[in-house]
Amino acid sequence: MDEKIFVENVDQSDPFNYGILSYKIIADQVFTDLAISGGLRIIRVLIDIQKPFFYIWGLLNVTTTNIYVSDITTLSLEDEGIHVAIEDESYAPDLLRLLWSKFGRDKIIQIDRWNLIIPSNLITLDELKMLITVDPRERIMNKILDAFNRIIPEGFRVRKSSFDKDQITIIASENPLEVEWIQTAEDILKKPPTRIPEGYLEKLRRVPKKIAKRVVPWKTHEFQESI
Repeated sequence: MDEKIFVENVDQSDPFNYGILSYKIIADQVFTDLAISGGLRIIRVLIDIQKPFFYIWGLLNVTTTNIYVSDITTLSLEDEGIHVAIEDESYAPDLLRLLWSKFGRDKIIQIDRWNLIIPSNLITLDELKMLITVDPRERIMNKILDAFNRIIPEGFRVRKSSFDKDQITIIASENPLEVEWIQTAEDILKKPPTRIPEGYLEKLRRVPKKIAKRVVPWKTHEFQESI
C-alpha cells in the first residue's frame, strides 16, 4: 500500500530526530484507530520542534454521494405510523440522531435496535425516504478533525483552520503564529514529501527506553539520550 501519512521536520538539518519519529508513530496509530485511511489521499504533518509549531495539511478522497433514509431502511405505512426497519445497523446512530433532532426524542417510538415508529402526522413516507442520514464528506471531515486534534499536543491552543473543497489545513502552536513560519511550511508543501526510512521507525518501536522523566516529543532538546 502506498504511504499516505508523512511527518516531516521543518528543520531539514535533523530530519529524523526523536520527536519526528514519535509523531510519525502517533499519526499512523491515530489514523489506523479511526479507520479513515480510505478517505485520505495524503496527510502531511510539518513540525518545527524548537518553536514549537505544527502545520497539518490533508488532501481528502471523499465521495459526494449522500446516504438517504431509504438507502438504509425499509419503510412501510402502518396504522400506528411509519414503520422504520433499519437494514444497515452501522448507520443506526446517524439515523437516530437525525430523527431525534428533527422530531424530538419523545416523538420517536423505538421498538428495538432495528425498528422504529414515526407518527405519520410528523412527515409523509415520501418525505422520510428523501431525508439525508449521512453526508459522507461531513462525516470524514469530522473524523479527520478528530485525528488532527489527537496528533497535535494538547497545549497547542493557538490554532488556525481552513477548508477548501477536498483540502484541510490546521496550524497550531504554543505561541502566537508568525507569518514566516506559515510561509516556510507552505514552501515545503510545494516539494514532494520526505519519507522516513522504516529502519528509524523500527528501532524506536523495538527498543523502549527507560528514562528518568517523561519526554515530551516536541521538547527533544532536553532529551540527551540517543535512540
